[in-house]
Amino acid sequence: METLNRRKFIAAAGMLAAVLPLGASAFDFIPSPGSDFNFILLGDLHFDKLEHHDPEYLKVRYPNDIGQIKNYSRITAENLPLLLKESKEKGRALNADFYLQLGDFVEGLCGSEALAQTQTKEFIALIAAQKLKRPFFVIKGNHDITGTGAPETFKSTVLSWQTVEHKKKQNTANTTFVHNNARFVFFDCFTPVESLEWLKTVLAIHKERLLFFCVHYPVVPFNSRSTWTVFGKPGEKAYRADLIDLLGKHQAIVLCGHIHKTNILARKTNEGNFVQVSFGSVISAPDAPVKDHLKGVQHYHQDLVNLEPNFSPSTIQQRRDILTTEAPFITHYEYADFCGHGTVEVDQADDVKLSLFVNVDKQPWAVVSLTALLK
Repeated sequence: METLNRRKFIAAAGMLAAVLPLGASAFDFIPSPGSDFNFILLGDLHFDKLEHHDPEYLKVRYPNDIGQIKNYSRITAENLPLLLKESKEKGRALNADFYLQLGDFVEGLCGSEALAQTQTKEFIALIAAQKLKRPFFVIKGNHDITGTGAPETFKSTVLSWQTVEHKKKQNTANTTFVHNNARFVFFDCFTPVESLEWLKTVLAIHKERLLFFCVHYPVVPFNSRSTWTVFGKPGEKAYRADLIDLLGKHQAIVLCGHIHKTNILARKTNEGNFVQVSFGSVISAPDAPVKDHLKGVQHYHQDLVNLEPNFSPSTIQQRRDILTTEAPFITHYEYADFCGHGTVEVDQADDVKLSLFVNVDKQPWAVVSLTALLK
């Protein structure tokens, strides 16, 4: 009877997804009373193996990335299994509804579509082997579409995989669904202007009590790499202003990756406040130390560029200016140099509690009410 009920439930969810606007779905993976739910959060993973790459291609096209590829291949072999094991254990303990990965799930830079397909399919097989019994959602990251054959692989293999995970057709990396009292928006920051117009149509019908805006690039800069943001290029200020105000109007909780550092901040806008959480899951060692821990808005200023004194000297003044411009809008700031994983727990009062874990630790480094930061 339990199996039959679940089949009926999934079928009903699929039919409902077909009629909901803008690709929204209304699934509950674990039918249960109340509106509380949990999910597991993972940042950049950069799944990789040396045999995923054409060596000559790397020498010609990406010679500066060879050392990184060797390191990510080591991390994939040594530490990624530990991370997935710990994430699965936390997922089981929380009875988590799903897993959410914030982009750069593979390293890319393979050299051919055949190799890109191999890398991607091996990652999908690795996730399947975990037997999570929950959907595993991914955001599009820059590495997921970088290298010969990578964009084609994302469109075919990744979107087909995510169609199964979402239980509805995924034609692009922009998608939205409703889960209990929350709307989730997955934003493709590699077609940002098109994505922004799509986002406006989604938020025009957004009525849920919570909004999770999930994107690979940060929206708000938070360390020395302050140009690495959505709409961070010259000439994109108007688009950025639109996005910032939309997120503030809907009091969004922004979840992002890309920088491989940990940050929690709150930003005020003309329309309201939003919070941003950023971190990575490329764990260099199970006992890698936490470095450069900063807490308090007094630490958000132009001298954050000094966290990486050798990074892009030619842009240092530009990066300082960006941080100086942002500083008056930051109402909460905490930063640290580490990678790990997280859990998000939403209770029936719509309080969103984030727990961040260093590396594969079992005890949290920080537990924060994200909804409290919106006030």
